[in-house]
Amino acid sequence: MDAALRERFGVEGDWALSKEHTIRWAECDIYAHVNHAAYLTLFEDMRIDWWLGAGGGFSATAPGPVVGSLEVKYHRPGKFQDRVLLTARTVSFRRTSFVHQYAMWRDGVLCSARALCVVVDNATGLKAEIADPMRRLMAERDGAVAEG
Repeated sequence: MDAALRERFGVEGDWALSKEHTIRWAECDIYAHVNHAAYLTLFEDMRIDWWLGAGGGFSATAPGPVVGSLEVKYHRPGKFQDRVLLTARTVSFRRTSFVHQYAMWRDGVLCSARALCVVVDNATGLKAEIADPMRRLMAERDGAVAEG
């Protein structure tokens, strides 16, 4: 992310992935504020983009991330037709899981979230190890810390 984009949206900290988005009416409540569920869907889109960009895939036989827990903090309301910046990064990882952080920015942070994601082998339903190249990417690009 370049300095101009960071300044335009009031972004703090380092983020591995960012994407601009315009809030659609379908993402709002009757007061034209972003609906709480829409934040989670937009963060899910970031999680999918992150996983695919890190070399992962989605199929009935490939391992993929499943959200084990999710914590969300609503700082200020987003509104219909706001131009926002969505961000994602991995902050830590273990053998079969990782922690993602997400944020939506417009003149500073509007909403932030933290998700514990478990990698699951979709063919068996069992936990799967995170591949070494993905672990390296988490550490080198995102600055994630290896735990346990």
